[in-house]
Amino acid sequence: MKQEKKEIIIQEILLWKENHMLPPHYCDYLLALYTQGEEFTESGRRAKTRHAYITSAVLALLLIPAAVCILYFTELSFLLQTVILTTFVGSLLLLAIYFSRKKVLAPLLFLGAAVLLLLLSLELNTQVMNGNSYTMYGLLSLNCLLWIYTGWKLRLLYFTISGITGFFVILFFFVKS
Repeated sequence: MKQEKKEIIIQEILLWKENHMLPPHYCDYLLALYTQGEEFTESGRRAKTRHAYITSAVLALLLIPAAVCILYFTELSFLLQTVILTTFVGSLLLLAIYFSRKKVLAPLLFLGAAVLLLLLSLELNTQVMNGNSYTMYGLLSLNCLLWIYTGWKLRLLYFTISGITGFFVILFFFVKS
């Protein structure tokens, strides 16, 4: 019983350290105090978290090829495709927000969400607007604005550069046509 309580306290201290609720040196002191000077490794805990990060990243990255397959290789209705892709984008954004607190994988997940949103925009233009080039330019411009805003807000330089470059490419093709 006493050992269980000690393990619970140690896990709480690790949680405090991970979430920066106390300065790390305080947590190290408390860990040394509660483990009575024994060497305590967080490798078991870190391995579980690392495994969770890797699993989440792999699943999130598999959403992109799944979205391409749903769009181009299935006979699903347009409404069902839209709902599935919107769900994919939303789940990637939620995962990115969750991992942005942990400073892990968030840029990759935001990138995946941006690619899926771009695919969804192009599919909407094809299905709803019958491939009208002016609405396509508008949707692509909105995507670029979103990328610029995301890059500026989250300090992700590649989003800002992609948005600005995309605007110039859209402007070039708009003027050309």
